Amino acid sequence: MTKATEYVDHMYALYEGRAAVTVGVNNESKTIHPFVYENKNHIPIGLIAMCASDIITPTEVDIYHISAFIPGKGQGSEIMNFLCDAADEYGVDLSIESNAQFNGNIIMSDTALTSWYRKYGFKGTCLMRREPGKAHLHSLAERLN
Repeated sequence: MTKATEYVDHMYALYEGRAAVTVGVNNESKTIHPFVYENKNHIPIGLIAMCASDIITPTEVDIYHISAFIPGKGQGSEIMNFLCDAADEYGVDLSIESNAQFNGNIIMSDTALTSWYRKYGFKGTCLMRREPGKAHLHSLAERLN
């Protein structure tokens, strides 16, 4: 089992609000694990969908979706801190596409979303990647100031 698979399995097992979805064609199918994220008080505050990359990149986790049920109240930041802290613990890279999605509420521009991801140590522009460790600790100190 790869580090990425261990990370995804751990996250997926934490919550009951989940359903695995397989997407892809032919031999390139991937199982995406969407689940409802609950805060420490067991209150659902958002959605996450992720997938462990293949054997070629055994420490990479692709995040397909992250959203807060109530945007602008810090729930997205709580979710992102949770994902990054666990990625640091498991030693996995996180990848995400910085593409704002309209949800009928507050919408971030692609530029604002890219800047937000950078606060958590992600690098790149459209397709962003975050390595575990120091990047998050540095960005955590920036967020606290």
